[in-house]
Amino acid sequence: MTWTAAHASNIARAPDPIVLPFPSLSPESDHLYATPTRPDRIGRVMAPVMINGQGPFRMTVDTGANQSVITTRVAQLLGLQVNERHVKLTGVTGSLIVPTVEIDRFETGDLIQEDVDLPMMPSVMGGADGILGMEGFEDKRITVDFANDRFQISDSRGQRPSNAFVRLPVKVRFKRLLLATGRVDGVKIHAVIDTGAQRTLGNNALRAELLRRKRLHAAPSKTAVIGMTDVVQEGDAIYTRRISLGDLVITDVDVIYGDIHVFKLWGLEEEPALLVGMDILGTLHTLIVDYRLKELQIRVK
Repeated sequence: MTWTAAHASNIARAPDPIVLPFPSLSPESDHLYATPTRPDRIGRVMAPVMINGQGPFRMTVDTGANQSVITTRVAQLLGLQVNERHVKLTGVTGSLIVPTVEIDRFETGDLIQEDVDLPMMPSVMGGADGILGMEGFEDKRITVDFANDRFQISDSRGQRPSNAFVRLPVKVRFKRLLLATGRVDGVKIHAVIDTGAQRTLGNNALRAELLRRKRLHAAPSKTAVIGMTDVVQEGDAIYTRRISLGDLVITDVDVIYGDIHVFKLWGLEEEPALLVGMDILGTLHTLIVDYRLKELQIRVK
């Protein structure tokens, strides 16, 4: 996989990603917060979160999630009260009905939430203490420095990046979902930026358009897509030559195509769309998400 920025000569190189199936995220890592993607693992982003003044707990940062989730273990450790109210939790591959717990104070960086009810799950992928969704991030700025294992949530003050960064404008759908425009081998797409997804996914509309234009360059390889609800969907991993997002170009990527549940949830099943996961995002030097500016600020290695 190769990243290039149109205005710079910097190039980030990483070996081809593993195709079958999702590798597990090992808790044994030399990175605490910003784990880069390597040949033997897909990266992840973790936030230190204080709950009711205790912690910090390590929670997976998920820009594709609109609400945070904690695990049963954490709820029991803190002695949290379980509500009678249950909620439907929807992931990439399906939905699950789960209980909620009452939390007095939820804090990470400049994000502070009080008197919130959060869904509770038995476990989340990678052994994290929960998932940090994007509720309350409307005026926030997330900085993920994979090169230096640094993660920060701060109030956005409209900071402009240095010339080492490429700026990618995004639309914010459903108040929190980051949606960029781009192309996959020449086909125009909507691209969802999702730090909670391990693999990059394409919908069937994109696959059909690539097929119509004769731009599928390799035979598919069967694989599985597993979401946080543990629902498994089948997919086809297909080699992709070029993905462009604004001035950024990523080459030599395996994209998993299928009738993936989350595209229907987002209203993106009828037009070509891509979910950009950590197999790609984790190869960056730095990723900044500025919700106030509605843009990504990206530095390649």
